[in-house]
Amino acid sequence: MRNVSGDKPATIANRWIERLASEVATPTLLAGDLYAGEHWTRAKALPSLAGDTQTHLWTCSAGYGLISTQAPVRPYAATLSPRHPDSVPGGRTGAAVWWEALSSWKGPEPTQPRTFKELAKSDPDATFLLVMSATYLQACHADIEAAALATDQDRFMIVSAGTPASVSLGRQLLPANARLQACLGGTRQVLNVRIAEDLLRRELMSRTAATEYLEGLLKRYPDIERWDRQKFSDDDAVVDWIREEYGRGRGASASRMLRALRESGRACEQKRFGGLHKQFTDELHRSQL
Repeated sequence: MRNVSGDKPATIANRWIERLASEVATPTLLAGDLYAGEHWTRAKALPSLAGDTQTHLWTCSAGYGLISTQAPVRPYAATLSPRHPDSVPGGRTGAAVWWEALSSWKGPEPTQPRTFKELAKSDPDATFLLVMSATYLQACHADIEAAALATDQDRFMIVSAGTPASVSLGRQLLPANARLQACLGGTRQVLNVRIAEDLLRRELMSRTAATEYLEGLLKRYPDIERWDRQKFSDDDAVVDWIREEYGRGRGASASRMLRALRESGRACEQKRFGGLHKQFTDELHRSQL
């Protein structure tokens, strides 16, 4: 994404689509085999938890739009999440424009639905369980709202832990927040998919039943304890912490390391941490030349 020029999200989106459509040298992979990480690994196993029910898994892709796991795609670097070198430009508004542009493209599977609304209309009797972060949900908001109106309201559910209930999507959002981590385990990064796993195992495939179950769980777990974080007094202390983490083999991207720092009970402003992380990694790379 960082290599695509343009002054408006729509312009950049069109150039991005042109690049995807014209690329022939890079071999394709099935979408289900392209993505990695714990979240996607667990997501791929969701259909197996649905018992004898015919289940299909789709992905909300920042690079390709809505695609099935069988779609032939090429490796790419693009994300709807903010503050990343390959982020879709224009913030929330830009992300919505981006999704609309991808949805209007025929995509890697021309005969398959390209929007949530088309997917819902393609099988009116199906149950839809959307497992999405707040960022991706916001980008696809209009499309998802249209999809919810195109099918049975009780069989259209959204798992997005911590997302505030909006006026339009509030009825479809299942009650979920970080308190469920105490019950379901794992990290917060995979909490949404763990919630989906739990619902599928229990065969809670209606919004009414899923809502009642999750509200019951939330009542059993208290609010998350919050505390004042210890702030680093100077930049050298932050860099020393980053150096220690690398020395222990726990070096990672700035966003992941900042998350680890905050989970340890300490604080650092995001922009400041990103600059110091870059400073350290640049020096590390130069020392290795």
